[in-house]
Amino acid sequence: MKTKAALKKFLSRLTKPIKKLSVSKWADTFRQLPSDSAEPGQWHTSRVPYMQAVMDAFTDERIHRVAIKAAAQVSKSECLLNIVGRFAHLDPCSLMIIQPTLELAQDFSKARLSRMIEDTKVLTPLFYDKLKTRDANQTILNKFFTGGRVVLTGANSPANLASRPIRILLCDEVDRFPQSASKEGDPVDLAAKRTTTFWNYKIGLFSTPTTEGASRIDLEYQLGTQEEWRHQCPNCGEYHALDYRQMQVDFKQTRDEAGNKSVVVNSVKWRCPDCGFEFSELEMKNAPQHYEAQNPDAIQNGTRSFWLNGFSSPWLSWHEIMREWLEARGDPNREAVVCNTRFGLSYRITGDYPDENIFLDRREDYDGEIPSPVLLLTAAVDVQANRLEYEIAGWSAGETRHGILRGVIRGEPNFPSTWRALDDVLDRVYFFGNGTPIKVARTFVDSGFATATVYEYCARNMSKGRFPIKGKAGMGLPILYKYGHPKQTNVLLTILGVDDGKQEIMSRLGVTEGNGVMHFPRDDEFFKRRGYDADYFKQLISEHKVFRRVGGIVYQAWECITEHARNESLDLAVYNFACMKSCVGNNPETFWQNQHEVLRGGAENPKRKKKSRSTTNRKKFLETDIWS
Repeated sequence: MKTKAALKKFLSRLTKPIKKLSVSKWADTFRQLPSDSAEPGQWHTSRVPYMQAVMDAFTDERIHRVAIKAAAQVSKSECLLNIVGRFAHLDPCSLMIIQPTLELAQDFSKARLSRMIEDTKVLTPLFYDKLKTRDANQTILNKFFTGGRVVLTGANSPANLASRPIRILLCDEVDRFPQSASKEGDPVDLAAKRTTTFWNYKIGLFSTPTTEGASRIDLEYQLGTQEEWRHQCPNCGEYHALDYRQMQVDFKQTRDEAGNKSVVVNSVKWRCPDCGFEFSELEMKNAPQHYEAQNPDAIQNGTRSFWLNGFSSPWLSWHEIMREWLEARGDPNREAVVCNTRFGLSYRITGDYPDENIFLDRREDYDGEIPSPVLLLTAAVDVQANRLEYEIAGWSAGETRHGILRGVIRGEPNFPSTWRALDDVLDRVYFFGNGTPIKVARTFVDSGFATATVYEYCARNMSKGRFPIKGKAGMGLPILYKYGHPKQTNVLLTILGVDDGKQEIMSRLGVTEGNGVMHFPRDDEFFKRRGYDADYFKQLISEHKVFRRVGGIVYQAWECITEHARNESLDLAVYNFACMKSCVGNNPETFWQNQHEVLRGGAENPKRKKKSRSTTNRKKFLETDIWS
């Protein structure tokens, strides 16, 4: 009898029609959020009404491609999980989730997907009955369930992207995907080919945007219906997407001794661009809201796209968003983060400057050979066929930079005299205005030209902190990319991610206050020629970032603005920045504090003849022929 009853139950399950629940209704009925989430328990789409249309597009037979460009903390990941849960429960099939890397895919599987399966009762038996079979194929990146499976992978894994058919493809944070999965091509296009055998396939692309001109989610949004989440003005009745430029903020700004900016926001109100009336956060979040499509005809191509920012999120306050923006303003790196994660907008890079005059006018007088804020000296050397070009830079807490000396040593790199002249610059003792001495702590020497000679020089001077470097192009490579030991040498070679380094310099050139400012000196009584002239600044701003689309992939590169323009000053600035980073390490606060104690901690020696010693060294240094 028990066997007959079990068989009857099994057959009834097979013949029972699939429930035609949308993703949002499925989530409202079945989805449970884990106990450590912001709002544990039953999922309620009403908390994030802007996600209803996004989720339900995946059960709309007309739609095959859905793009979501959005700020952080608006439930993008929960939306993705709801899609997985609904199809696994009601319409079993093969699904794939792609994260930027395999490591992130593993973390997502363990921290998010597995938790949903465990906490949502209708899913647990579908997955865990299968898990009990101890199938060797059941891994963190492969979740089998009755009638299908979920495959998780990284965009950097071409082998996983290009095999086996997939009906539902979900790409998370596509703007963080590599431009190409090895030599196979664009990872999204590569994975999308796996859906072509299904008439009812779905492709979802989720991401916060990154850089204007190179943002994949920007492009996907433009190709879709371009639906903006808008709020109705309580006064005039017009609908508007909330914009940070329409926020009226009452705030107070202060700075500490290190120049760090702190903002206290007293009130924030949104001003309607139509009627000019102002309304509070509570009023606007309680106002009617909906999506309005800017390109509705795209639905005929089976594509919908959505955009929303953090001002609509129930978990982000306007006070917090605008405080972050006001504190970031003026620092391009921090501005980019707020633009991407709070405003849901790609960031426009301000790396192109009209001419060198704006920097010539910014030059200043120092109070000594080395200005008093400096706590560290680094040097960079660019090796050319007939000369060495160098720059010494001073650094203080907050990575504020002071240019010290920029010069050229004439002579071929294979002449020992050329390197002896460089030693005169790097071995010299420099002085603050109060007579305190300081020396160059570390030097990075480019080994792209005359490689063997550079290795030999650095090997002889390793005890003086002189190391060879080599630049590697490619967006996304960290400034200190990797280290190695060239064959038959005992030197440590540092590979630099120069593209991101150039972006760092270009961004910092736009900072005029607080941390990260780049200071430049005038020629003065200490050095008859510091080297920061018009030609220096022309070279410093000689390149700009360009974007090119080849085979559907956006490539970014730095190129000289004009043909045959020289760029040694920009290269040296990047090398010095990397050199400073290598000195500071992973604990900058401790490093700068130690440097301060070393240079400022001891009492001055009243017997030191500071002026005569400094003057003698300076006179001898200026009489050398390296300045010719």
